[in-house]
Amino acid sequence: MTNRPKRTTFKTRMDDMLAALANDIATGKYKQGELLPSEIALGEQYRLSKKSVRKALDKLVDQGYIEKQPRVGARVLAMNPGMRTIVKFGYYPSLVQDANLNALIDAFRARYPHIRVEMIPLPFTQYSPTMRESMEREAIDLVTVNLQNYEQFQDRSLHPDAFEPLEPIDGIYPFLTKPFTTDGTLYVQPFVFSPIVLCYNKSHFREAGLSEPDSGWTWADVGRANEALSRGRDRLGFLFNLASTNRWPLFLLQEGFKFRTEPDGRPIYRDAHLIRCLEKGLGYVDDQLASLSMTDEEVSERLFVHQKVSMIVTSYFRMNALRQSGLDFDISPLPYSKEARTLLLVIGLAINKHGASKQAAKTLMDFLLSQESQLSVRRHTLSIPSLRSAAENREHKDERPLRFHMYRDIIPTFHFHGDLNATSASLNRMNHELTLFWTKLEDAETVLQRLEDMEKPASESERASTSI
Repeated sequence: MTNRPKRTTFKTRMDDMLAALANDIATGKYKQGELLPSEIALGEQYRLSKKSVRKALDKLVDQGYIEKQPRVGARVLAMNPGMRTIVKFGYYPSLVQDANLNALIDAFRARYPHIRVEMIPLPFTQYSPTMRESMEREAIDLVTVNLQNYEQFQDRSLHPDAFEPLEPIDGIYPFLTKPFTTDGTLYVQPFVFSPIVLCYNKSHFREAGLSEPDSGWTWADVGRANEALSRGRDRLGFLFNLASTNRWPLFLLQEGFKFRTEPDGRPIYRDAHLIRCLEKGLGYVDDQLASLSMTDEEVSERLFVHQKVSMIVTSYFRMNALRQSGLDFDISPLPYSKEARTLLLVIGLAINKHGASKQAAKTLMDFLLSQESQLSVRRHTLSIPSLRSAAENREHKDERPLRFHMYRDIIPTFHFHGDLNATSASLNRMNHELTLFWTKLEDAETVLQRLEDMEKPASESERASTSI
């Protein structure tokens, strides 16, 4: 038996060398007239024989990137503008505001004029095509990925085989990379993040003579403040958007609930503990009828800007809509019931393993995760950059909210949807069906029974209908 590398391994390394050199020439790392590293140096770098290196360089000659000069080496030719590398970048439209994305891409284009970035907005709702389908259909090279989308990529196999394996970046908060790591391999680099927090209007609290919320606040404290801050039809004291998978699961996390599953992996919905959690959550916002009918998270921020509500549950991402409002607002840790826990939302960047411009995609990813770009996110948005040195930068003296850096103190309370032991698909189904519970048209047990029936295999459902 032999341990020699397979022929495909050599070809992969040769392809990697080709792509890397073509990208370095296109991005200006090697300029017109400069010599590439020697064949010996390239062979050592990519673990290729001299013959394989020469074969790869011959392909670069054919493509017009270089010319070979005997006893001199491989010299870079002038790039034809028509030969620019195209990177298809799939992004969440919300990042235009939440990460100042257009400005970052403009800066990248100025830095790397030989790479043309084609921006492709991605669907964000559960009713749109999945992220995997969008990436494959549009031939996207670099894509933004949240934790729910990352889970979808793993549905078909044990590994997210559509993504290029990545090396962790020094300086990125370690707790952000953990959920994007499968079997010890990182597939998504964290870009920006936010915990769910309580946001409040400071002037409303002063008018009512109330102390501002702090880390010791429970939902009962919110209820008492709500009574003091509410002004009938003129203003709500507290608004909680129940109809969102980034909101009602907070009550489950704080009560320490985890879904149990059947032997085949199906979640068990009819659970007394789950019913108590849902009923408890509804009780906290029972007198806020507007909370029950809202399906768009942005509504909370719009009402807050117009001072029609004093307290909202939101994220650093959503607070970007408040930056230019002129409001005197601040944030505090999310109120709790049994345990102080909150959801952590993370948006990362992944490279399409089968993309046509992987090296250029890597160049764009590195730029977006650079100190320069991450500081730009910090300066121009309220989103938290993944790079710690940028996130903790304190050069702004007049920033809002005053407690921006509070997130550092509540890191131990950060949790993910996955901690509930349920898939995003299951939580989305629950979110849809629970509308009838939040509006009190059905009780929790009826809703959960229907969800459990929906999860049953076809043969089992048929038997049940026959017996009826």
